Amino acid sequence: MWQHLYKLYIIWFIIGMVLVGFDLIPPWLEWANSVFLILAGIVALRYAMQTFGRRLGIWLCVGIGISTFSIEGLSAHYDVFFGNYDYTTLFPPLLFGVPIGIGFAWIVMIMAGHALTVNVRQPLLRIVLASFYVVALDLVLDPVAYVTKGYWIWNSDSSYYGIPWTNFAGWFVTAFVWQVILQWQSYQQVQRAQQQMKVVFWTIFVLFVWLAALDQLYVSIVVSSALFIVLQVVKKYVGR
Repeated sequence: MWQHLYKLYIIWFIIGMVLVGFDLIPPWLEWANSVFLILAGIVALRYAMQTFGRRLGIWLCVGIGISTFSIEGLSAHYDVFFGNYDYTTLFPPLLFGVPIGIGFAWIVMIMAGHALTVNVRQPLLRIVLASFYVVALDLVLDPVAYVTKGYWIWNSDSSYYGIPWTNFAGWFVTAFVWQVILQWQSYQQVQRAQQQMKVVFWTIFVLFVWLAALDQLYVSIVVSSALFIVLQVVKKYVGR
């Protein structure tokens, strides 16, 4: 079953590259974006269960999903932590005004950060790198979601597409806290699950780079890619 769901995610990703990229999704099918994140979240859940054990893996994913969904909700409604922004109705379904896909997205990013850095020997460096991987993805994800797709609206005069830097700081802190928690847990490396988790992360990155390129958000591509290159170099030459 798990393998079939992973294959379904890959198929959904390929179809999404075309439909989302060229705005071919009709309004009644907007929920398909959340299904994409839910499928990615299922892959992340599988990674967590195989890496940390079945029961602990489930509880970790539940904790990540609920805590980040709550933080996103508080930020959107009370303009705290990430900054002043509001969700639109273009990313359904919503719960308490927050897209349910957001919680699954965070599960994916936290678990992907762990998978990408699991071989780094120094614990603190592993935590920091994993947190920056999440930020690097958001550097291209947020401009696309805001400027191109209108999934949420920022009320900011920031020079980076109107997205305040407090948002990226908030992403780093959130990822950092969860990476610390994961660091405390005993785990085992399962190559297949680890590889699939990495594939999910990089496919999401490719998708948003593709969308950013179509809408000429070239600065976001350069900034995000540059940070990824730095992280890969540090992981390769320092992390070992």
